[in-house]
Amino acid sequence: MIVDRDRDLVKEAVSELNRLKGAAEGPTRFLTHLYASALEEWADRLGMDPLQLNKLVPTGDVVPGHGPR
Repeated sequence: MIVDRDRDLVKEAVSELNRLKGAAEGPTRFLTHLYASALEEWADRLGMDPLQLNKLVPTGDVVPGHGPR
C-alpha cells in the first residue's frame, strides 16, 4: 500500500513518465528507450513492478484528472 509520503513520489513519477511516454509514441527509438529506462528507474525507486507503474501512466487518450474524452 502506498503511504502519503510515497503518494507524492508516485505522482512525480507518473507525471514524468507521462511526458516521456507521449514523446516515445513518435518514431524516435531513442525516446522509446529513454521511457523504458525511466520506467525501470522509477519502479525500482518506488519498489513497484514496472508493468504496474506503466498502467498508472495515462495514454494520449486521457487528460489527467479529466477522464477519457
